[in-house]
Amino acid sequence: MASCAECKSFFSVPENADDFAPGKGDCVREVKDEKGKYWLSKPVMGDMETSKCPFFAEKV
Repeated sequence: MASCAECKSFFSVPENADDFAPGKGDCVREVKDEKGKYWLSKPVMGDMETSKCPFFAEKV
């Protein structure tokens, strides 16, 4: 089963960040609507299962 760390939207939190935790990252996606485009971000753990994530896209 794939994990969040294998997704192109997953970005690890740097070690010098205040909210650093081993394996923690952010799921960052670009969204477009009639007003323009913007970014959505949510904290996730890299080992989370992606079976229920409709936005999972494997890193190239």
